[in-house]
Parts: sequence; structure tokens; C-alpha cells
Amino acid sequence: GVFANYFLARKVTAMERYEILDRLSRICDVKLFTPEKTPLLTRVKNMGKIDYYDEAPCAMKCAKINLNISLRSIHSGMPLRALDILGCGGFLLTNFQSDFLEFFEPGVDFVYYENSTDIEKLVSYYLEHEEERKQIAANGYRKVKEWLTYEKQVAKMLNLI
Repeated sequence: GVFANYFLARKVTAMERYEILDRLSRICDVKLFTPEKTPLLTRVKNMGKIDYYDEAPCAMKCAKINLNISLRSIHSGMPLRALDILGCGGFLLTNFQSDFLEFFEPGVDFVYYENSTDIEKLVSYYLEHEEERKQIAANGYRKVKEWLTYEKQVAKMLNLI
């Protein structure tokens, strides 16, 4: 049950990530930061491992589009990586997760895709609409700074807000 679901979800997500990266690499430059070898993604530039504290924030802020593809076993939660991207001022394109809606507005603070065809159209659109892309990233950053600080979240957990 749980054991099989965990491994099956990881495998399905890996296949989905591969398909999306391959499709996107046909229409634009794609950089992937991973210590894993990716010989089948011939058009994707594997940048290797990145230091999450010293290098990743700059990479997230400087990337035109940061892609988040959540594990299939996560049904509603907002991944920490997505918050990291927004908190660095990066533009976030992600699969839909309902927990985003607690703090963020789609198309205003972040953008979500519904399927691999949709993601291609969104990437093409936002690569061509730089000012809109930058505004969405700025909106997401502002919301993270305003609502998702450690202080506010601890206060919320302690029912002080």
C-alpha cells in the first residue's frame, strides 16, 4: 500500500519530469541543476549539483522560469522548493497544488500548468512577455515577505495571529 505508492509516485514523477524537460528543450534552452547523470536529455544542459544555500538563490532569481514538478504523492501541499523560488524573487511555473491558494493568486503571484501541452504554451508565452513575467515574480516575492516569514508562521502555529 503505502510503500508501493511511495515508489510508484516517485517513478511516475520521474517519467513526467523527463517528458516535460525533453519537450521544453525542443522549444527553448533548459538548464537542469542535478548531481544525477541525464544522458537521455540530450538537449538539456545539465549544470550538475548546486549549493542550495550559496548558489541556488541566485540561480532561482536569475532564471527566466523556474519549474516545479511536485511528487505525485503530494496531493495538495506547497513544496518548500516553490517557496524558495518565490522567496528569491524567481518566477515560478508549477503544477497545481491547492495549498498555494491560501496565500497566492494564480497568474498574479505564480503560474501553474495543467499538462505537458499547457506547460509548453506557458513557457513560450512567458519567455515572450518579460515584463509580465517579472511582475508576477515580484508579486510572489512580496507575498512571501509579507505572509510567510518564520515569525508570522510561528505566531500562527501558536494562535497569536
